[in-house]
Amino acid sequence: METLIYCGAFDSVQLNRRQLINDIDVLTSWAQQRSKEKASGQLNIFDMMNSAGAEKESEDVFEQAPSTSPVEDYPLQEKLRLEKEYIGFYISDHPLKAINQAAQILSPISLSALSEQKARQKISAVVMLNSVRKIITKKGDPMAFVQMEDITGEAEGTIFPSTYGDLEPLLEEGKQLIIWGKAQKRNDKYQLIIDDAEVVEQVKMIMLEITPEQALDPAKSNYLKRILSQQSPEANKFKIPVIAAIGKGEERQFIRFGQKFWVQDENKALKTLQEAGFQVRCEPLLSQ
Repeated sequence: METLIYCGAFDSVQLNRRQLINDIDVLTSWAQQRSKEKASGQLNIFDMMNSAGAEKESEDVFEQAPSTSPVEDYPLQEKLRLEKEYIGFYISDHPLKAINQAAQILSPISLSALSEQKARQKISAVVMLNSVRKIITKKGDPMAFVQMEDITGEAEGTIFPSTYGDLEPLLEEGKQLIIWGKAQKRNDKYQLIIDDAEVVEQVKMIMLEITPEQALDPAKSNYLKRILSQQSPEANKFKIPVIAAIGKGEERQFIRFGQKFWVQDENKALKTLQEAGFQVRCEPLLSQ
């Protein structure tokens, strides 16, 4: 019964799945009592009233059903987790759907497209960790293998000892991450060598307000690119995307700078850009 509730089989009767779970015991006892009454020929006043309108009987009977104190339904993420736990896949939605749409500014790839990526090309993906297996190498160094999924499929990821220390706090089942790395073919399967990762809720972006005059000024544009290129000293580390908002009103346009101009330390980048005379701010990637 619980499995049917968790997968939404009774949503047409009662949308609140948590309420149904709480009501199972009282409903079961009530249903058994009604069955005994019908079997013995006993009818209550509601049964007699319903006998004149058989089409409404099931609806009226449910309205008579007892219930425990009202409770709030499960949040969507909890509903999805329970669906996956009890039947092996999602029914209501995919937990990464909204996140994946918001993260398009990072140009993530789909896990189903790993085989299409060039060797050593730096790529990103929006994933959820389904399992984490931590091991110790022969040299005594920790590393990990993760099984992850996105809205298109599943893949394996590897975290080597050189990056394990930084990423270990993020390696939890159910964690939703934006990861960076390189695709690699191993045993006829493509996996992702993970160089860096960040919890999606913590990913930020730098927003630059640029006037059309500044955008058309070659000297100003080169100056801006030079400043940004100095903010990314470590090639394999997570970087914050930089977005330029040009103009105002209906003519306002948004332009994303290439990854070589993304920054690593938002506070340092903000200070440097502000001192250079640019109007700039830091915003979360996902709306709060």
